[in-house]
Amino acid sequence: MSTAPRPSQPDLTGMHLPPEGGPVPSAPDLSAPDLSAPALPAAALPAPRALLLDFGGVVISTSSRVTWARELAEIVVERARAVGADLELAEVEESLRTGRTALSLWKNAASRRLSPRELGPREIVEDFLLADLPATVRSALALDARELLAAMAPLVADHHQRPGITELLAECAARGIRLGIVSNAHSGRAHRAVLEHLGLAETFGVQIYSDEVGIRKPHPDMIRLATEALDVDPQEAWYVGDTLDRDVVAGRRAGVGAVVITRDRRTDHPPFRVTDTPDLVLETPEGLLAPLRAALEASAARAAAADPAGATVSGTLTPDGAVGDVAAADGTALPGENDPAPSAVAARRPALLLDHGGVITLSTPNPQRFAAVAAQIVALSERIGSPIDLATAERAAAEGWERHRARKRARDAAADQAPRHEEIDPAMLWGDLVGAGLPAPLRAALRLEAPQLSLTLHRFKNLPAPRPGALELIRWCHQQGIVVGIVSNTISGEGVREILARYGLTAMIGPSAYSDEVGVRKPGRAIFEAALAGLATDRSQVIYVGDKALNDGRGGRDAGIGTVCLLRGGKDSDADLDAALTSGDADHVLDSPAQVIDLLAAQLAVGP
Repeated sequence: MSTAPRPSQPDLTGMHLPPEGGPVPSAPDLSAPDLSAPALPAAALPAPRALLLDFGGVVISTSSRVTWARELAEIVVERARAVGADLELAEVEESLRTGRTALSLWKNAASRRLSPRELGPREIVEDFLLADLPATVRSALALDARELLAAMAPLVADHHQRPGITELLAECAARGIRLGIVSNAHSGRAHRAVLEHLGLAETFGVQIYSDEVGIRKPHPDMIRLATEALDVDPQEAWYVGDTLDRDVVAGRRAGVGAVVITRDRRTDHPPFRVTDTPDLVLETPEGLLAPLRAALEASAARAAAADPAGATVSGTLTPDGAVGDVAAADGTALPGENDPAPSAVAARRPALLLDHGGVITLSTPNPQRFAAVAAQIVALSERIGSPIDLATAERAAAEGWERHRARKRARDAAADQAPRHEEIDPAMLWGDLVGAGLPAPLRAALRLEAPQLSLTLHRFKNLPAPRPGALELIRWCHQQGIVVGIVSNTISGEGVREILARYGLTAMIGPSAYSDEVGVRKPGRAIFEAALAGLATDRSQVIYVGDKALNDGRGGRDAGIGTVCLLRGGKDSDADLDAALTSGDADHVLDSPAQVIDLLAAQLAVGP
């Protein structure tokens, strides 16, 4: 068997990154990157207003306790007796060891995800640690999951404060740098107890633990929750961790000012290749004092140069006591001489988001809209042994669709706005609304076949045709290099994609947010955000085109899109569209999609 060459591992041996595009030394083993070379001279990093520290590997180092499984098994056996179960100690111990191994594999795999969630305490206990025990015991003890995990933490490892932490925290306190903990944990409560025992708990303004917030690093919101609580922007914070796949990636995704690694036992063994790299790699937290002071002093020097009369050369604090660049008279930050300039081209390059129905496509109702899906339901009913006739299936589809529409109307009129924008789950549409009154086995089958049924109904409920001017607009954008995306309420994004393919537009369409796939309908903001996240363009430079005053006008405006256009000839009346223009929910009311070309051309003419 031949083995393909391994890709190279980023160089993490120096204090700073190699020049972009420069050579990156390869590592013989991706699980053991070379971090042995001496550090390079310090570079000008942005002075932080906050320092966010990982718990394990930064504030604390741990040493494994070999007896943990037996000691925890004794606790489990004792608690199981209270629910009437007499467990074998050895069997419980083996389940705990096996479960912890599986849990480690899950955590490594979760680090590869863009937005990983944290397992709930009951999942950890019931599905991993106690998975080999009888079901009733698992269910009973899972109710006590938080207690078991809090007991487990000190049994698994002894905890020791890392060198340099006391001095680092004192330096931050003296300079007014805010402090936070951001850590993956099965028991944040246990971590808090360790910090309390060491006399460090009161030092930190905020402690963020994954089991308490429901997400885990490298999810960037782990860091953003901390910066929000500390009232700083992520770029004003340094994040210090010890792992590449979780800490470095999380810091980069969150956009912190600097990412620092203090090496610990896991640093040298990432579970897979990681391309994101830290700004500093240090042996212990002791090494962080020098680059921190250097960054603060460089910031003070830049402040003095920018405003000799108002800045204090000898100090490092701004007038409000926070560390960082001084602010201009209007409150905006003054860039330092080494600060990178924002990409004007990326910021000002326009992009276009379009609704589908009423903008790209005009549809007429199909009198036989339910015939095809009814035939599909009949065939399904026969396959599962609960046959119904075609008339029954067609009636169920029509009545179920009307229930769906009535449900939407009731939601739109509800006082509670929270669920208004949730898209209906396809399984609910077909299993509950269409399936009402049908045999139970068929209802269950409808739930399983729901996406396919939605696609069939989408294909036949209307007769689509391209709206005049729409294809011209999209093709013009394609020629100009302007990205075009879709934001559409629909029961089947797959069905919309089929229509666009028939128009020959597949290669011209960029980020497409469909409500059945996002789970949120317009005017809900999340569906707009899903599309905007796929654009390398500031939302102020995006033009959005729809045909409904509320869904498209108000929805686009609430999402912060720069220019909102509404088209006449769709579902809303001219009066409703004119009212949206008057209220500010729309910037333009147009007669044809082709008129959007002039708006885009004007933005291109402005240039970067």
